[in-house]
Amino acid sequence: ELMQNYPNPFNPVTTIKFGLTEKSNVSLTIYNILGEKVTELINGELEAGYHKFEWNAINVATGIYLYELKTPKNSMVKKMVLIK
Repeated sequence: ELMQNYPNPFNPVTTIKFGLTEKSNVSLTIYNILGEKVTELINGELEAGYHKFEWNAINVATGIYLYELKTPKNSMVKKMVLIK
């Protein structure tokens, strides 16, 4: 389960939360609207349960960004807005 980031829109820090039903390899990646990778918040194994990561976007431009949560069994994408 991938939840909507909070706050949204944000400036410059937002929190992304998600839940895992089982221990899994996870990547949480942020892309700009052109599909270019901006940063990777996590790429590794996490235990089952809820997790949250903060993204500080102080060094990126105002705009729409996508965040993708990938596991071996699933992939989910949501949109967020950075307003400076």
